[in-house]
Amino acid sequence: MGGCRPGDRLAFWPLDANEMTGRRSVAEPELERQGRRLGRPARWFLFLAVVVAVPGIVLILFTGGWAQAVGIVLVALSGPPCIVAVGLLLSSLVARWSARHRSFA
Repeated sequence: MGGCRPGDRLAFWPLDANEMTGRRSVAEPELERQGRRLGRPARWFLFLAVVVAVPGIVLILFTGGWAQAVGIVLVALSGPPCIVAVGLLLSSLVARWSARHRSFA
């Protein structure tokens, strides 16, 4: 009548492994895929921004005259790819977060 059968959930242990780790299964796989697709080009844009900005920062810090002006131009040119990368990364984060039906607030 009141026995435990294999596979029954015990009342004193109501959580499963996903609830304990805070991971939720993906409720909408298309949103998860979209988030991954947005993340890939974001890394390349961020890489491009860093490759252009680092020499510009070095020129600004360690040179003077026209070389310093070239450094300023390089840092300015690295701005748009950096902004695109941040936008894509944030969009990827929102898509992947909402694929798990988690609230944002």
